[in-house]
Amino acid sequence: MKKFFVILSVIIVLVILVLFSKMRNKPIKTEEIVRTVSYEIVNKGEIKIYQDFYGKIEGYKQTEIFPDVPGRFLEYKVSEGDYVKKDQVVAELDRSIPGVSFEKAKVVSPVDGTVYELSLNKGDFVTNQTPVCMIVDDAKKIAKVTVSSEILGMIKNGTLAFVEVDEQKFDGRVVRVSKYPNNYTNLGSVDVLFYGKGNLINKGCTVKILLERKENVLLVPFESLKNEQEKEYLFIMKEGVAKRIDVKTGLKNEFLVEVISGLNEGDTVITVGSDMVKNGQKIKVR
Repeated sequence: MKKFFVILSVIIVLVILVLFSKMRNKPIKTEEIVRTVSYEIVNKGEIKIYQDFYGKIEGYKQTEIFPDVPGRFLEYKVSEGDYVKKDQVVAELDRSIPGVSFEKAKVVSPVDGTVYELSLNKGDFVTNQTPVCMIVDDAKKIAKVTVSSEILGMIKNGTLAFVEVDEQKFDGRVVRVSKYPNNYTNLGSVDVLFYGKGNLINKGCTVKILLERKENVLLVPFESLKNEQEKEYLFIMKEGVAKRIDVKTGLKNEFLVEVISGLNEGDTVITVGSDMVKNGQKIKVR
């Protein structure tokens, strides 16, 4: 009986060894990962490059008002932001001197416009060279911008621009560009004309100016472009497989990239999911 159990044990061990050997030699099946992606068709179109600058708003036509005679300032007859007509009284002065009385001197506006810069106080002595206030043509305004000499050469009169102030956005156009930058600061000035209602004079603003524009060029979404060791590339979709393509690019903005070489119109570029795929990997469209 003891001999029987020994033989049985040996048989069991041999069976286990045979099964283990077969399992080791059996190839392990691995399931290939198929990535889900989105894509865009490569087309020709227009790309624009804008740059933001800090600006300050002035009146397009602004006139400083001076009194005809000297005297002591009495009071303003208007408030800042009021609209006045030509020949309307904006302030009064006391021309009296010890022993001699005069009628109040009236300061009038020579133009129609909106009142700004009421800086005098009662009793201040003024001459005919002291500005009493400023009258501004409130329909048109200028956003004045300072730019570097490199940027200055890229901006032309008539260039499209946008002015953003107080959560408002206005269309504008460049109407003046410095011919030469300042020798010491290497900066130049740019004036952007826009139409905007409201009390905006002397306020800071953001001015977005068009610097470059190209038409009829191959474009891909910015998110599709990758960079590796200073080489730019992207993935196209071909017969259900991701294929890496090295490209040469031109203009770029936050949404689009100009492709100079490496792609053809009609190619299918992978966008969403492009960070997860590898060259030659199977893909499916979401």
